[in-house]
Amino acid sequence: MTEYGQTARHVAPAELVVARQFTVPYAINLTLTSTGGLFTPNDLYKVKDTNGDVVFMVKGVFFSNRRLLLDTAGNPLLTMKPKAFSWHGTWRVFRGESTSPNDLLFSVRKPKVFQWKDNFDVVLATNTDEASPGDFKIISRSKKCTICIGQTDEIMAQVSTKIHELKFSFLPSSRVLELFN
Repeated sequence: MTEYGQTARHVAPAELVVARQFTVPYAINLTLTSTGGLFTPNDLYKVKDTNGDVVFMVKGVFFSNRRLLLDTAGNPLLTMKPKAFSWHGTWRVFRGESTSPNDLLFSVRKPKVFQWKDNFDVVLATNTDEASPGDFKIISRSKKCTICIGQTDEIMAQVSTKIHELKFSFLPSSRVLELFN
């Protein structure tokens, strides 16, 4: 599955984004599954480990573009929301349920206003240079995307999509996330 570049083995010490309890010193596979249906008022996704245990949940907020990343107890870890009036389709990610600029962790944006493929730059809140190319890049190709460190080909994670045989939009689909250490 690691075809784009080298995997991230020797990386500078990582900045802790959420909490140490969500870090592991080895590569892991996670599965993101949509549990929402056709008539569900808000999205709900479950992130499971290889044993099928729920690790995280992503919940949409009714009548809002905001998304919450929750732990297994339902406590909010991150809030994701689109930036208003953004040419680059920027989403901002905040600590907990906050949307305060002081709690901004990182932003995800398209590197170009008009582009053919869905590629994104991830910019950490500590990087205040607006012209910065990004601390990470997300390269999307068909049913797979690769997350690389900086503007290199060093792979940090990969996501592939597995859709059930009956391809109706109201049926659940899943994505497999492979994280490298």
